[in-house]
Amino acid sequence: MAEKINGKYGVREPNQSEDGKMVSNMTGDSIESNYDYGSISDRDKKVVNEIINFLRQRKGIPIEMVVEEIKKRFQLVEIPMKKIEDSVWGQFTKDERLGQSIQGFRTSKDKNGNSIKIPHVGFSADLDYLDEFVNRLVQKAKDIK
Repeated sequence: MAEKINGKYGVREPNQSEDGKMVSNMTGDSIESNYDYGSISDRDKKVVNEIINFLRQRKGIPIEMVVEEIKKRFQLVEIPMKKIEDSVWGQFTKDERLGQSIQGFRTSKDKNGNSIKIPHVGFSADLDYLDEFVNRLVQKAKDIK
């Protein structure tokens, strides 16, 4: 559980870091942002064209085989993302109308020591809805006992 600092739980404000990156309010680790399609470089375009040409050359080959070949070629290691619905947050909010989006992730280890991406979740709702939401959460917590 996160410790309480300056009257708030967590490590620090999530958008405070020396390099301007968002950081985890749980660990202080940098959050890896999602790909920004608004700032595609010429190098990015070259990589995508390389993949398109590669796919065209592999017509008829099962997609999973092609994916594995691309991962080897580009030296990628696929790390799974922790599912929101499997978390306490996901269970407590599954019936709520919160606008949720994954804004990035940090990499951590699971209980078996394997790498896993921990999503950094942003959510939004009207303040009066959030007030009611917190009251429902408190009631759910009371009902668990």
